[in-house]
Amino acid sequence: MMVKKLLGDTVKEERLRRKLSQITLAEKAQVSLRTISDIETYRANPQLDTLVPLIKYLNISLDAIIFSEESPPDHTMRQIMGELDQCSGKEKLVALSILRGYLSAIQKQ
Repeated sequence: MMVKKLLGDTVKEERLRRKLSQITLAEKAQVSLRTISDIETYRANPQLDTLVPLIKYLNISLDAIIFSEESPPDHTMRQIMGELDQCSGKEKLVALSILRGYLSAIQKQ
């Protein structure tokens, strides 16, 4: 059940972050609406051929879900976190907002 919950929570969080409905995500990832719904409600045991397009579209690490471990941050992530550590709470929120806007713009290209 732990893997189902982690997968469901991760898919839903990423879908909401991208401001996608379940229907839109299903269309973009080329999976069924039922698949998205079942994953997000922890009822799914998706086949790999169904899961792969979804996690690829959402850029989710399957290893992190299966093994319930996050990989250590790479050099670039450590640099980003180091810069953010020097910021106030308000500056961090501004940086997060800018990053989300930038990522949203490049994903639409």
